[in-house]
Amino acid sequence: MRRPAAGLTRGLVVVACLATLVACSDDDGSGAAAGTDPVEVEVGKAFTWNDFAVEDGWELTGIERSAGMDEKVVTPEVKGTIKNTSDEERTALFQMVFSADGSALATVNCSARSMLPDQSQQFVCPGLSATMPEDYDAVVVQEFSRDTTSG
Repeated sequence: MRRPAAGLTRGLVVVACLATLVACSDDDGSGAAAGTDPVEVEVGKAFTWNDFAVEDGWELTGIERSAGMDEKVVTPEVKGTIKNTSDEERTALFQMVFSADGSALATVNCSARSMLPDQSQQFVCPGLSATMPEDYDAVVVQEFSRDTTSG
């Protein structure tokens, strides 16, 4: 059996994942999701996901990093304040996917230390392996997933 090229396989996986995200995102546009269902959000606007509440004012900024001797690259970074709205101590761990026309442009992994119920703290999402998205039309918050494909 002949296997498809790795790039084609990854591309098909990305398209399938994005189609799933669109189908699972909330319909009312409120930026709220039940449990860990993916939810589409707007940069800077408050949203809830998986019993965490992210406050208004979170931001996406570009961080210039050195990629070699003379080469610079701008990577995305998301920062904000998150609150644990559940009844138990928990750690926030999720992803934000920036996309345009259904194609993923950048994914950042977000985390915050363990929080008691009703505790708030800063979270950060460094996009160290991503390039700053330019013309994205959607931002989806979803469960953290580790890419287990090999290149």
